[in-house]
This record gives sequence, C-alpha cells and structure tokens, in this order.
Amino acid sequence: MPSPDQVNKQAAAHLIGVMLVALCALLPLYAFDDLRSLRPTRVLGPVGLNLPAPLAQEQASETQASLTSQPALAPDPTRPAPALAISRPAASTEAGSAPAPISGPALHRTVPLLPIEGSEHLKPFFKALDRSDRTTPVRVLHYGDSTLAGDGIAKTVRGQLKAQFGDGGPGFFVAGMDPRWMRRDDVRVNRSGAWDIHTILHGGNQGRYGLGGIVAKPRGDAQVQINPARSGQTLGHRLEVYAQKGRKAEPLRIQVNGSAVAARRIEHPSFDQWVVEHDSDIVSGTVLVSETDLELYGLVLEAKAGITWETTAVVGVSNGSFRQFNAVHLAEQSQVRRPDLIVLMIGGNDASNGGILSGDGRAYRQGFERALQTLRQGSPQSACLIMSPLDQGMLSDYGRVYSKRTMPRMVELQRQVSQEQGCSFWDAWSFMGGKDSFARWLDQGLAWTDLVHLTERGLNRIGQGFSRALLEAYEQHRSGR
Repeated sequence: MPSPDQVNKQAAAHLIGVMLVALCALLPLYAFDDLRSLRPTRVLGPVGLNLPAPLAQEQASETQASLTSQPALAPDPTRPAPALAISRPAASTEAGSAPAPISGPALHRTVPLLPIEGSEHLKPFFKALDRSDRTTPVRVLHYGDSTLAGDGIAKTVRGQLKAQFGDGGPGFFVAGMDPRWMRRDDVRVNRSGAWDIHTILHGGNQGRYGLGGIVAKPRGDAQVQINPARSGQTLGHRLEVYAQKGRKAEPLRIQVNGSAVAARRIEHPSFDQWVVEHDSDIVSGTVLVSETDLELYGLVLEAKAGITWETTAVVGVSNGSFRQFNAVHLAEQSQVRRPDLIVLMIGGNDASNGGILSGDGRAYRQGFERALQTLRQGSPQSACLIMSPLDQGMLSDYGRVYSKRTMPRMVELQRQVSQEQGCSFWDAWSFMGGKDSFARWLDQGLAWTDLVHLTERGLNRIGQGFSRALLEAYEQHRSGR
C-alpha cells in the first residue's frame, strides 16, 4: 500500500499533467484569431469579474461579419440596427451624432471638416465643374466594395453636388444591378427573363465585366427595364447601352417612354455602344435583348449638363478582385465614358490580410497600386481620389470592441499610394475618429453589430463629411488658395 507521501506525489504529478494538457489545448485558441470564439472567456463569459459580457450569439455576429466576402449585400440600411445583448447607450443627440438626412447644400457644414489631402490633384475635376459651355455633364466614377454597394455614402454626396452643380442624371450603371451585389438610390433596374450575372468577385467571364465590374447575360429573349427611383424624376435626354458585339444585325432594341426608338450603333474594338438622343425628358427605358448570351455591361442615362455620381461597387471585392478585369477591355470603355474623376474606396475586405503588417506592407501596397492603375488606365486625364476604408471592430475576450490591428497601417499604405500615383486622399478612417472609433459609432447607433458596416445614419454622416471636404477644396480652387 503506497504511503501518504507517495499518494501526494502521484496526485501532484497527475495535476501537473492535467494542467499541461489543458495548456496545450488552450494555446492554439489564443495563437490563432480564427479560433477566438472557442476561448473559455467567450464560451463561458467572464466568471467572477465585474466586466461587461460579450455580445450574445457572438459566433452568429462573426458569421454576419463575413458578408464582405460573400455574395450578399451589406445589411439593409433601411432596417434598424440589431440590438446588442449587453446594454449600450441610446443614440446620442449631442454633438457627434449623425445629423438629419440632408436636404440641401448648406447641411454639409454641420459635420466636422477633415480636408482632402493633395487636393491640387483634383484640378482637372474642378476645371470641368468651372466650364460653362458643357454639352455633357461632369462625370464621376466611384468604385468600392460593400461599404459603397448600398449607395449610402454615394447618394449623400450625389445629392449635395447635384444641388450645387445641377442634375446630370444617373450616368452609368450596370445592367446586372442586383440586391446581392449593389443598388443605386437614383435609378431602378428590373430584368425579366432568365439571366446569368458575373462579377469581378467570382470571375467567370474571361475578364469582360464592362465599366462596372458586373456583366449580365440573357439565356434567351429578355428585357431590362429602367425607371426613376422617385415619382416625377426624369432621367435625362440621352440613353446609351454598352453591349458585346452581337452576332445578329439587331441583337437588341430600345424603347423610351414606352415607344420604340431608333438607336445609333457606335462600334468599338471590343464592344458596341448604342446611343439614343431624345428630344423630351426620358422617364423610362427598356432594352429588349433577342440574342442569347449577349453581354450587357451597362447603361447610361444623362442630361446635357450638371453632374453625375456613378457608383460602381461590388460586394466582397478586394485588391485582388481587380485582376479579374481584362485591362484592355475596361480601358476601352473608360475611354468612351471619359470620367472627370475616379474615386476608389476599397480595403474593408483586406482588413484581415496579414500581409499588411508583414514587413513594410509592400505586398499589400503593390496590390492596391495595381488595382488603382487598372481603373485609371483608360482615363489618364481624369483626376483621381482615394477614400480610405472605414474602421472595423474586433471583440475582445471581455466584450470590448476595438479596431483591427491592420487598420492604421492599411490607411497609411493607401495614403502612400495616393501620393506616389498623383491622387488626392481623404482619410475616412480618421474622420470616424481613428483607432477604436467603431465602438463609439456603435454606441451612437451609427454602426452595425457585425463590427464591419455602418447603418444608414452612419453612412450618411460619412457622405456629409466627404461632401464638405470636396466642396471646401473646390472653394479653395475657385479662390486661388
């Protein structure tokens, strides 16, 4: 029979063995971020500590946060933000909360001014705004990911600039517009018949995605119907269709305001541009496609003057997605469209890219630079502007929301690219408040609990901040400062 000392030694050895096994089991949970939901403080909550509990069903929230890499649009901004399991302050009514939706150009001054860096690079755009003899509107192409795909930022900017410079119509928009990928606040697109939709996120069309990164291909006879977003709204006087070169002499027909119209066909090396100049206001349009698999890249509806702000965003895209473009095909369409300004706002889907923090971040910087150059290749005369990504949150083991570690480095790398490539830069991350700002916006009801996206009020606030910065830079240009 073992002595008491032997029993104690065996028990101690057994306890040490159990502790070593437990330590070996726990170490991977803290070494790899993807396993953080299995950490004891996540599964059991803080035990015996007076600390706030994590969000309820956090794993579901983390799954929702993956929207930026899945074929689904960001949370519907018209719905209220989902409730948190822990107590959060109600949306603040003090300074710092989102102001009411804009109704005119003066309201942009209710938000803080964060100037645009390198605004001298916007001179081609500002000079286009100055011209009084325009026969076409000033055109802006705004590329982005899910942050932009719901049009929450762009519709605010669009409203502000159109109030000051006139309504140039919707401009360019993709024929494959679909709530899974993007939506526009100023035009409605409906398709009938069977269609295949391909985007630069998943590929599948040999690089031919048109100007907006989304192509629509009918499986038989099909239609695209275009209507204004609001009653009484007109869509301009010029309608264009960007489509693949057809095998038939007449692969598509166009109707304006319910009546068939003759369209002028302009042939380009890799696509056809169908043009209708209409004497009266266009209030609706229909494109009837009779050729199976004819690639429809997009449509244009515009007036003779004013400004367009054309959102071309795809949910889930990152730097690498722009490699899907056939650069020559994209450049050709950009040459035809002739934008006065190209704006790029991506990075939300790169926030977990470890290469950002590796060394000097050269791999990420080069990828971002390639994406920018791909978009600018066909329009070297256009001004360009980079908007930084917004802050994104992570949840600590004890329920505190903090910024992803990559955010400040990614913003700085994008700033470096803008300087090297002769683009202006607007730091949307700093406008939010920089490090750990997502938590503050969440408390004010300006952000979603997926810790990635902003609510409609939050997006509106970003749009107002950017509008103010852009208009202030324009005023400086006008005054010669």
